[in-house]
Amino acid sequence: MTSYSDTTNKRSESFVKKHQWGIILVVAVVGVILVMGYLFSGGTTPNSKGIGSIFQPMPTYKSGLGAINGYVAGPLGLPAVGSTVIATEQGGTAISKSSFVSVDGKYVFSDLPPGDYIIMVAFPDGANRVLDNVQVDAGAVQTINLKY
Repeated sequence: MTSYSDTTNKRSESFVKKHQWGIILVVAVVGVILVMGYLFSGGTTPNSKGIGSIFQPMPTYKSGLGAINGYVAGPLGLPAVGSTVIATEQGGTAISKSSFVSVDGKYVFSDLPPGDYIIMVAFPDGANRVLDNVQVDAGAVQTINLKY
């Protein structure tokens, strides 16, 4: 029985020595992917409680202005990370704001003048969704959840 353990132990040691650089490479690549994902998401975490939480009311900072916030879901209902949301005021004004969807799927447009807006979502795969006649009132927050 001792010889079997010695043989198994030697095989394990030789496997690790043989594949040592491959194991190190895999661990390094996974680490880089995690760090890049964190950086591209703007450094947010899914449980962050910053401005624009759709579960808590968002304050309107300037008198007479409103806001739009919400959640963008992909085809499976998960956050559509990497999507771009654009809000443009209807009526020929030059007011337009854009926002990237964060890791938690949220977007926010604060300090919008009252009026009607067009909301457009550009998903990473090239699909687009458009919603028009979104009414923004002074001192109010519109929550609009969008799905792929």
